[in-house]
Amino acid sequence: MARKCKAVADKTYESLLDAAETVFSQKGYSQTTFQEIAEHAGVTRGAIYWHFDDKYQLLDAVLRRAELPWDRLPGTFASLNEAPSLSELGQIISGTLQEIINAPRLHRVMLILLHRTELVADNRHVYCRLTEILNRIKTWLIAALSWRFQNANGSPHRNIPAAATAVKALLTGMIYEWLLDQVDIDLAQVPQTVEMLIKRFVDNTACAA
Repeated sequence: MARKCKAVADKTYESLLDAAETVFSQKGYSQTTFQEIAEHAGVTRGAIYWHFDDKYQLLDAVLRRAELPWDRLPGTFASLNEAPSLSELGQIISGTLQEIINAPRLHRVMLILLHRTELVADNRHVYCRLTEILNRIKTWLIAALSWRFQNANGSPHRNIPAAATAVKALLTGMIYEWLLDQVDIDLAQVPQTVEMLIKRFVDNTACAA
């Protein structure tokens, strides 16, 4: 019996996350009520309070459940052979865009992060999740580029942090615009665009490994 009750509770928990994810992405976090989430999940409001203390806690669970493609990016590389080339780096970024566009759950979560939730100081769940994503992207880019572009003394090119910031902004900007207007993104052009952008920041004083 205890096992059955746990299975029911787990199913309800997942149903609540699914419902909250859908309603948050459609109406916005601040405009969504527990009653609407409960109705969408087919449960009572009491079922929500059994699992979550408040709406902030529910939002945090929704955001933590979704593994975004950037969560899998490594923060360090042990050798040049592990670090992606410029061409590979562009392909990886293009792939993350494709994944976000094609996966309904990731699409909804990005809507919540970038459009449907107010980025105010007390909304720490969204702020922390966005910061975590952006830091992961920038750390990965800096680690990869530091192996590829080095000065004669072996130190990383001084403009690598700026290049990483520019590529990160390009990636998040393209997602933001696509979510806002549902415009088509020509993914075939992304790798070349990324490569050209990086090369604008690294000059002949550094050699690409």
